[in-house]
Amino acid sequence: VRFNVRGRVVDERDRKPAVLTFVVDVSGSMNLENRLQLVKKALGLLLDQLKRSDQVGLVVYGSYAQKILDPTSDKEAIRQAIERLSPGGSTNAEDGLRTGYEMAAQFRRRDGINRVILCSDGVANVGRTGPDSILRVIERQAKENDIELTTVGFGMGNYNDVLMEQLAN
Repeated sequence: VRFNVRGRVVDERDRKPAVLTFVVDVSGSMNLENRLQLVKKALGLLLDQLKRSDQVGLVVYGSYAQKILDPTSDKEAIRQAIERLSPGGSTNAEDGLRTGYEMAAQFRRRDGINRVILCSDGVANVGRTGPDSILRVIERQAKENDIELTTVGFGMGNYNDVLMEQLAN
């Protein structure tokens, strides 16, 4: 059996400019199975697909969240920020998403696509750790500023796909 899932294809000329705020889990568990290296590789591939009008911001979290790069179109600055990522610490997904949504709201474009993209293995063990409590923290920002959330899961075994799916839904 073979399956193919495909979303609606939008011509590049018709796509609105995007402000993508990546919230990347850099906790110790992201060192397993080269998860963080896979995130870096995936983000590098994405950069090649961006238009000049698109911007990328970067927030990381382990034990706490940290803004690494305000949204920019400077691909070299984005690449350098991605390359500096290294794993360590606990996993405070709540703080990471809250900080990511704050950045996304600050730099949001009224005429564009505003999206927070969570890259994680879904293992949250510091702060609020359940999907409902995490979503309550970001709900207002998401609705008021029309900022959508996409989750991208990395890993096998010690991977919490339930949390990632519930956040995405």
